[in-house]
Amino acid sequence: MSIMDLKEKISDVLSVENCSAEFYFLIKDGDEINIRFVDIKDEDQEELSKSFVNSINNSFLLNDDLSLISLSGADDRKNAVYEYDIEELPNELSHLAEVIDNDDYNTFDFSSDSLANLKGILVLVGDDEKQLSIYKHQYPVALIKKSSGIKILRSSGTSRFEKLNDDILSINPKFEFFCVDGKYYIQDLKALERFFGFHDAVKNVAMEGIENIEESGLIENPGVLNERIDDISFSRKLVKVARNSPVIGKIPNEQIIEFTKIHPALKGKFKYSSDEDQLFLKTKSSQNLFLKLLNDDFLQSELTRRYYDSIAKDGIEV
Repeated sequence: MSIMDLKEKISDVLSVENCSAEFYFLIKDGDEINIRFVDIKDEDQEELSKSFVNSINNSFLLNDDLSLISLSGADDRKNAVYEYDIEELPNELSHLAEVIDNDDYNTFDFSSDSLANLKGILVLVGDDEKQLSIYKHQYPVALIKKSSGIKILRSSGTSRFEKLNDDILSINPKFEFFCVDGKYYIQDLKALERFFGFHDAVKNVAMEGIENIEESGLIENPGVLNERIDDISFSRKLVKVARNSPVIGKIPNEQIIEFTKIHPALKGKFKYSSDEDQLFLKTKSSQNLFLKLLNDDFLQSELTRRYYDSIAKDGIEV
């Protein structure tokens, strides 16, 4: 799918005549997560709905520089949205599809539920026919608890302050993930890595990348890659090698070895086996360069003949 296809799907939802938003809380109960419908005063819900619709518009539809990349092919570019294409799906993402398929949830009730157990907010946008769902992570700073010290706020319509007698939840329209047309998309990759058990899913695919490298016979000491599997950034790059490398298994090893000896960014950066048929990755620096090599990051302009280290490489149809 292209970024224009994704924008069209989003636009189809936002352009429905009675586009609005419903809100759901993810409440942690032991090892389980319960979904609760949030009952909000009509005018306040309308204002919240508009803020999230505007956020989607600004983040996607009005962002002309946005790229769409598969998660397994993720690079470090800043202005991108990632399509989730890894088999294991974090529970938080699965809830996005749940609220689209099912709207029969108990309402959040302060007598039995607690904002202290709030882990995330789901926002269902659209109408009865077309919807997309949004996941917003709940950060502790967004909850002002009445029990944590004495809080005072302005009394409505006066210049007097009064004590806060209830918890206050701050909601801004920034979000991390969304689901549309049965597919999941990541807006905040760092949040996925920090909070959602994503690392285990990445490690499983990263091991495929290491196996592919071992089978190629390109490096003499592949065990060093296993030693760095707990480094999430390094593991993500191994995922890209496992699924999308344009080099390994496609370019002969001797040609790759020769390239490392002549390219200005690589020359002198690698050690080699005694017969010089394999790379010996002694340092983390050489290991990082090796993964960049397998992702074909070292390019030369046909026009200027200048060399580049390029992260983003969107294909061109010819």
